[in-house]
Amino acid sequence: MSYEDEAAIRSRMYLYGFAVDSLRWELFDQVFHAQDLYVRHGDRDPWTDLESLKRDFDTYHKVLTSTQHSITNVICEIDGDRAKSISYGNWRLVRLGAEGGDTWMGQGWYEDELVRTSAGWRIQRRQSRQVWREGNDNVASNTGVKWVHRTSSLQDSEIGRAITPGRG
Repeated sequence: MSYEDEAAIRSRMYLYGFAVDSLRWELFDQVFHAQDLYVRHGDRDPWTDLESLKRDFDTYHKVLTSTQHSITNVICEIDGDRAKSISYGNWRLVRLGAEGGDTWMGQGWYEDELVRTSAGWRIQRRQSRQVWREGNDNVASNTGVKWVHRTSSLQDSEIGRAITPGRG
């Protein structure tokens, strides 16, 4: 595993948060691999194509006053042109004047499988898990896009037990 590969994978994780917070969905083309895509947040049905992922993220996030997604603790295991990664996420969603409260925030992690493409590393499979949340779960409920989360623990995660940091 090279430092350059690790840095490139970390940059995809950070770009994801920036893309969401800036509502720049075209940046998802630099984050996700459109072929055989599988993105699942919590227990909701997965997105399996990039265009519906962009559309639903736009629908959900554009009604919010502001958002902030921070990605940290990126751990990678690289095997040739494939990689697994875990990263921690913190998020805060704000919609001023929302019925039930203005904010929803939480923390969790992303379990990612990446593939090296001619354009660089891209996430092909993503599962997000939540450790905790507080605030108004319905801060953007008027969009029709649902997130279904339950509290999880990394120690119970298959990838959390299987990934070997620094291997590759």
